[in-house]
Amino acid sequence: MKVLEVCQEFPNRYYPQLGTFIKQSIDSIANQGVDVTIISPKPFVLPFSTFPYHNFFKLPRIEHTEKYDLHYPRYIYAVPKKYFYPVTGFSYSHFVSKYAIKNIKPQPHLIHAHFSYPDGYGMIGLAKKWKVPLVISALGTIERKVAYEGSYTSRQIIEAMSFADKVLSVSDDLKLHIVNLGINEEKVHVVPNGVDTTKFKPAGKEHSRSLLNLPQDKNIVLFVGALRKIKGVDYLIEAAKYFVDANTDLFMVGRDDGLRKSLEKRAQELEILDYIKFTGPVNHEDIPLWISASDILVLPSLSEGRPNVVLEALSCEVPVVATDVGGIPELMSEGETGYLVPAKNPAELSEKINKLLEDRSRREKMGKFGRKSIIQRELTWESHAKKTVDIYSELLQKLAR
Repeated sequence: MKVLEVCQEFPNRYYPQLGTFIKQSIDSIANQGVDVTIISPKPFVLPFSTFPYHNFFKLPRIEHTEKYDLHYPRYIYAVPKKYFYPVTGFSYSHFVSKYAIKNIKPQPHLIHAHFSYPDGYGMIGLAKKWKVPLVISALGTIERKVAYEGSYTSRQIIEAMSFADKVLSVSDDLKLHIVNLGINEEKVHVVPNGVDTTKFKPAGKEHSRSLLNLPQDKNIVLFVGALRKIKGVDYLIEAAKYFVDANTDLFMVGRDDGLRKSLEKRAQELEILDYIKFTGPVNHEDIPLWISASDILVLPSLSEGRPNVVLEALSCEVPVVATDVGGIPELMSEGETGYLVPAKNPAELSEKINKLLEDRSRREKMGKFGRKSIIQRELTWESHAKKTVDIYSELLQKLAR
């Protein structure tokens, strides 16, 4: 079985933090014996450091790895996104399809796009030309939020999922949103992301903190993710006023999507900036250490699909305080692996964080139960890959009849 995996967000040598969970998904699929080729389209960029993602300019057209070939065709990403995002889908379709027809040989049996837009929309024409099935992964915010905005891009997203032979939803909650958009329920399958329990496992707080040069004598509350509105980080700063102090630090680990300065300003106004540490992006290989070094993982998102960082924290025996949005409640057991709180509610967020900070034995008990639940429910990448490959096989068998 030869599959073309298409994903604009995929880690590369210059931006290793992009789409790490997509790489884990594709690697797990390749480990099932699927012959994988990856296309990770990148925008045309000017090679000047003042421009965002300028290092895309340095990426080659193709890289060869042990598991698969990785292609970086270019396309026009229209800005400002607020006005021209629909154009991006057309550009993606034209440039990436043209590249694939010329350079991907032999022709794959199936195309799997890892975002409904622009990846899924951009692959409609190619799937038609090659007469192969198209599978689209639905991961969260695009389908829960953007698709409902009534914009031209919304229509493009719905068109892509309507055309696809299968839509893979990361959660039951997201499946309901997709079906509500008018997508045939029979072709929407829930295929949760997984976690590598051999990599994400308890590494010991003292040991992890020593390796990361973190304080041994403080509580550490950890946030991992991009600094963006949808992640609820502004509400986290408001909540931090009530739980950070000389004994407790909040570490914000992840790339800045334009909010860091305003968050720092607000923390300064609240007189808590000394207790909040913005690390910027870190190597994904170090994330298990960061989680193991922490006492609590917090995720205050306004919208989510099925966030991997929750799985990773539970697998590392760290309790989680998170908002009850999207597929998060499907991952957690309230009061047993952590606490769920309403979105946009700093008071309740800080209350639950303090409840855990005040009771070490409770944290440890929740952490152990969290890892046990991950293993018992088989929320692993191997399980994710087997479900995905079964869907591939079903589609190809139908095609062969």
